[in-house]
Amino acid sequence: MLPLAAAVWAVALLCVFVPAAAPWTAGAGLVGAIVMLALRRRGVALVGFVLAVASAVAVSVILALPGRGDAQAWSGRIVEATAEITSSASIGQDGRLWFEAQLTGIGPPGAIAPVAAPVRIGVDPGEGFDMGAGIRVTGQAAETDAGERSAIVVFASSAEVEHPASGVFALAAGLKHDFVARSTTLPEPGAGLLPGLAVGDTRAVSAQLNDDMRASGLSHLTAVSGHGSYM
Repeated sequence: MLPLAAAVWAVALLCVFVPAAAPWTAGAGLVGAIVMLALRRRGVALVGFVLAVASAVAVSVILALPGRGDAQAWSGRIVEATAEITSSASIGQDGRLWFEAQLTGIGPPGAIAPVAAPVRIGVDPGEGFDMGAGIRVTGQAAETDAGERSAIVVFASSAEVEHPASGVFALAAGLKHDFVARSTTLPEPGAGLLPGLAVGDTRAVSAQLNDDMRASGLSHLTAVSGHGSYM
């Protein structure tokens, strides 16, 4: 399994940081896999399987590129966007509520066109921004650095929840809110820290405790993956 994992990571890193290499990597991996598997030898067949998986990873990057490109074309502009939240939310250093989402549409205000790409969104703190909720935001878009999961970051000046989380997401959101509410009845600093450690919700963490954790290098314990320098 080690050769397979190494190949997958190597191909993923290459294709993410050098997107132009993805088609060549996919093609070379596929051709190599066919040749290796045609030899029908046990050791060679394993190499063929690794090449086939590496090719599939490159293809997945190729399929994601058009949507990412469409989203990144709006970098530096004021946009209106619709999306579905795909992560927990947490307060960033700028005071915004940050979360990951999957774009369903983006464009100039009042003229949204369908686009599918991962995005990171910062909004004014509020209720209802739970995983699985559908939102509509207006704000400034900025392209992310190479290698980041999100194609763009949107600094929202206005945001609304178009439809709340439903099904399993609604159940999870309810349990999370109940846990946070019960945790806040505990003595400080545990009252604010416990939700961040358990469910990644740092909204109850005081500014002083947040600064102390950053200064001591412990902010990663409560940080929600993907929020980067905005946290």
